[in-house]
Amino acid sequence: MQRSKTLIAQALATLQSNIHRTGDPLGFKTVYWTGWAEGLGLPAKGDTVLLTARMYQMLPYVVQTTEMFTSAKPLLPLLSIKAFSRLALMAGAVAAEPLIRVKALKARTIKSRADTALKGMVAALKLSGIRPAYLYGQDPYSGALLHDLGLEADIAPHAQSVYQILKSCGIRRVITVDPHTTFMLTHVFPEYVVNYDLDVKHYFDCLSPDIGGLESRVVKGLPNRFVLHDSCVMTRNLGIIAQVRKLAECLNFELLEPENTREDTACCGGPVEYAYADLSAKISNLRIQELARVSKNILVTCPICLINLMKYEREMNIRVWDMGELLKAVTEK
Repeated sequence: MQRSKTLIAQALATLQSNIHRTGDPLGFKTVYWTGWAEGLGLPAKGDTVLLTARMYQMLPYVVQTTEMFTSAKPLLPLLSIKAFSRLALMAGAVAAEPLIRVKALKARTIKSRADTALKGMVAALKLSGIRPAYLYGQDPYSGALLHDLGLEADIAPHAQSVYQILKSCGIRRVITVDPHTTFMLTHVFPEYVVNYDLDVKHYFDCLSPDIGGLESRVVKGLPNRFVLHDSCVMTRNLGIIAQVRKLAECLNFELLEPENTREDTACCGGPVEYAYADLSAKISNLRIQELARVSKNILVTCPICLINLMKYEREMNIRVWDMGELLKAVTEK
């Protein structure tokens, strides 16, 4: 038990160290989050910015990081707690970036789908008359994991740093792409930043009601019926419930409701997978079984939900879709 606690504690310490050193939960010093925007012509300057917070882009690396921590568990009986702590700290600070980058090359499907989701969001915003700027290499991480994993002491300096980055770039309005970042910037940052004045909206709340008449577009091979998995943060913390349903209706998709839905939605198992992989797997398995009983096509609106549920696709013969993927499919016609 003590060694398991050490593994969890070291996972949290590594996360803290990574964010302190580089501002990134993975600890990467080199930019990995801008490739999706190539060829889109998003301006680098403007008072309205699309803040990805790297959430979709880090998915391939999150998978590998989680697997590395999980695979380390068999070593625990062979090492003293002190020796394991030293080994884990060295791996997190020195070897993590090149090793995780190499391993993530195998996760091309995840990367492609994450990139597609972001491109779909941009396309839908464009059809709504919105062309936000993108900060490219300066696009900051929101610190969502610090909050979700209870690392409260680290939130204030990170929130202040992110706010200063945005303000120094002349940003007044922020369009977010995921519920966790939206919650951080609307509910958490104002508690730690004096005179906080950013206007923050999730992209759902920025789309026009008809999005350029997309309801008349039919995409060959794309399902028209999905069971909706509501994000816990989206519904319970942000109250974003009707928006996704109205958007699906606008796109002429039929949404089915599982047993646990809306404010009573069930958790996907994240984001505790970083430190509690076994618990996360049990929770996600329960949820995916519930969803799959309703439909083989599952719709999510959060990158953490996407990564936690899509790992069951092959064994259960299901498909988990992010709303951004659907937007990309219907807008590229």
